[in-house]
Amino acid sequence: MRPRDFFPLGKAYGEAFCNREKEAEKLLGNVQNGKHTFLVAPRRYGKSSLCEKVLEKSTLPWTKVDFHMAITESDVESFIVGGANDLIGKSISQVDKLSSVIKTVVKKLKPKFDISAGPLRLELEISSGSSPAENVAEALLLIDRLLIEKNKQAVIHFDEFQEVGNITEGRGVEGAIRHAAQETKNLAIIFSGSNPHLIKNMFENESRPLYKLCKKLPLPRISEEHYNHHLNKASLAMWGKELPASCFERIMTLTERHPYYVNALCDEVWSETQTVPTVDHVNACWEYVIEGERSDLIKDFLNLSDNQRKVLIQIANFGGENIYANSSSKQMDVPVSSLRSAIEAVLEKDFIEKIGTHYSLVVPVYRWLLRHQQE
Repeated sequence: MRPRDFFPLGKAYGEAFCNREKEAEKLLGNVQNGKHTFLVAPRRYGKSSLCEKVLEKSTLPWTKVDFHMAITESDVESFIVGGANDLIGKSISQVDKLSSVIKTVVKKLKPKFDISAGPLRLELEISSGSSPAENVAEALLLIDRLLIEKNKQAVIHFDEFQEVGNITEGRGVEGAIRHAAQETKNLAIIFSGSNPHLIKNMFENESRPLYKLCKKLPLPRISEEHYNHHLNKASLAMWGKELPASCFERIMTLTERHPYYVNALCDEVWSETQTVPTVDHVNACWEYVIEGERSDLIKDFLNLSDNQRKVLIQIANFGGENIYANSSSKQMDVPVSSLRSAIEAVLEKDFIEKIGTHYSLVVPVYRWLLRHQQE
């Protein structure tokens, strides 16, 4: 076997897909019923893998719009209209009999028909005489109207959607998306992004246009039970034996069940050991993973303010249960009055996450690096 077949560092397919059964079932039900969904999870948690697995299983036509490269509102407009063109092409085989529908809906965009590639294909062009918000709403509403006429359903996946919020700041396009999404019947929208703090704010802040628009689908860390099954299956495929319990426990402790780091460590263990590994093998491979991440993580850490760094060091060494206590403030040498803003900043930058009243580091490698910094 190839380790990457079970432990990919990119998208997970086939044997590499570990659990997420409840989340996949929920997301599948949402898209099949035309319900909009926003996914909440830190970076490298497998959001894209989950979406692709579910959309392929649904058999519905779908397209993905990635806003990672969006800088301006015009970029957002262009990406969404481009996604609309792609989805219309995938879901509506013939548009020649739908010209009356198109004329009814399209008032701002410029519809063009292309016959060079077989069946008549609709292409929407952006009009300079209308705003990005108007064009975005019109494109999404047109897809839905065409789907209704054809008695079909489709899905559009908006990835790195927090960039839209950063660019529009709750105005214009963000409001247009809500207007269109409230009207759609046969078009389901999935929203996801790599910064859970920012994307949650877009959908849970009552002052934002998208407030309570969607079904929320959080992706927690995968349980030890499911990882135990997955790792033993990979161990049997590789060495013909189950993974020793001590090795499994060490992998769970080091990675803290962060999906990316479980895969990164296991990929190294499965690649570098010819027989069933020992705890020493696991520890040596973890050192290799850390070295590969060290320079980038330290660079990101050094870009933080002094108080923000102190918060991370405190959580790494003493946990984040009583982070606002006077004793913690004194230990960090950060005034209580400054502590809240420092914590909010590292939350927003996705260095830490809050579960209930507890704060923890998102990236497990930081815990190792920052603990060693204190020794």
